[in-house]
Amino acid sequence: MKFNESGILLVNKPINWTSNDVIRKIKSKNHFKKIGHAGTLDPLASGILPILVNDSTRYFNYFQTFKKSYLAEIKFGLSTSTYDLEGDVEETTDKIPDDLNSIKEKIPYFLGSIKQVPPIYSAIKKNGKRLYHYARNNENVDLEPRTVNVSEIKIISWESPDLKLVIKCSSGFYVRSFAYDLAKSLNSLGVLVNLSRIGYGPFEINDTFDLSKVEEIKKNLLSIETIFDKNKKLIFDKNMEKEYYQGKVFYSDNLSLNLLNNDEIKIYNLNHKFIGLLTFDNSKKFWKPKNIIR
Repeated sequence: MKFNESGILLVNKPINWTSNDVIRKIKSKNHFKKIGHAGTLDPLASGILPILVNDSTRYFNYFQTFKKSYLAEIKFGLSTSTYDLEGDVEETTDKIPDDLNSIKEKIPYFLGSIKQVPPIYSAIKKNGKRLYHYARNNENVDLEPRTVNVSEIKIISWESPDLKLVIKCSSGFYVRSFAYDLAKSLNSLGVLVNLSRIGYGPFEINDTFDLSKVEEIKKNLLSIETIFDKNKKLIFDKNMEKEYYQGKVFYSDNLSLNLLNNDEIKIYNLNHKFIGLLTFDNSKKFWKPKNIIR
């Protein structure tokens, strides 16, 4: 079926599916001009996977700024090549954290702006090649730490050797690396055994739909405007809408709204359909169309 509408599909990705598997499943039932996912989930992870379709793919960069929340389970006492259960067991130990307090003492070191070394089995590029290609070919590569941000780590339960917690973090944070690093700080070994993305920007796990309902795409399609709930909005008449689609610029005196130069304004037509954004060009002092939705 040809699908011309634009928007967001919030899929609850099942375990043992890659993010690209989800794309292929959706494409098998529908034809899109453009489609892509905003934020890869590992095959053994489940949870929120935003899929952007058609003109909404122009908004990928906004999703990179969103905080994400994960429900994670870490098992102490072993390590694997991938830092999760997908890899081979490399080492085991009897050194398990003595109690919950010893774990709690280490948590503050992982909060705020921190440096994190990504796992070798990851899609990050190094010299134009994905890190997992180096790992699969047993090639040595220097893993450089990256700056990531963690706003909250909340322990849900501790039943030795299993720790369950919720982590709120920025894009680029690897929960697998966190599992490894936390265990290492406790003179132990650790591996991520369960992971679910339960929050993504303004979205929660209850906003998702199951892949078994892939034929109900239209019913589950969310407007891209939902990520701009706090932005000011303007309604354009037919002439202004035409000028907007033509890429013409607008001046503050012609817009009936008190605007700040750092605003991005939601634009609607007379039918209250979201058609894109206006953004301010500070060098030329006018407003110009951005990420038009046709």
